[in-house]
Amino acid sequence: MQNQFKPQADAALQAAFDLANLSFSQVERFTELNLEQVKVNAELAQEQLSSVLDVKDPAAAIELLKSQLETSAKSLAGFAATAYELTQEFQAETAAFAEGHFDQAHAAANKAFNEGLKKAPEGSEAAVTAVKAAVEAGNKAIAEARKNAKKSAELAQEGLAKLKEHAPKAAAKAPVRRKARA
Repeated sequence: MQNQFKPQADAALQAAFDLANLSFSQVERFTELNLEQVKVNAELAQEQLSSVLDVKDPAAAIELLKSQLETSAKSLAGFAATAYELTQEFQAETAAFAEGHFDQAHAAANKAFNEGLKKAPEGSEAAVTAVKAAVEAGNKAIAEARKNAKKSAELAQEGLAKLKEHAPKAAAKAPVRRKARA
């Protein structure tokens, strides 16, 4: 009996490790993004502090403040856009992962169920037919639910894209790294 469930247990364990590795990969990408943003922030702070020391009059101070706020906002917007893209990639990867494993498990369950129905005792043909019809209806419902979920996700993506169009334009990526001063 134990050997009967071993392949399913092994597959579930492998799926758990695969999902964990996918998650660790995402953590690594976010960590790299955060480290890069920290570097950019440090460079911006250094430039801004240096600029503040050069200010001579109040009008120049106001212009400097305005410029620094704009630069910081663009940097933050670039970071947010990249973080959003990473999140979208991760969501797509996990959705594909889940669908693949669901499809495999669903196919295995249907196969086992159909093999079990083949071994039904004589005289139970009506019950077997009813069960097969119920399984088929369940499979159709699952397929329809998946189709609707994909359509909902597409509509949500379209809505986010339209929202992005109307949002203030920001820097596409973080400011270019400058060389150290001599």
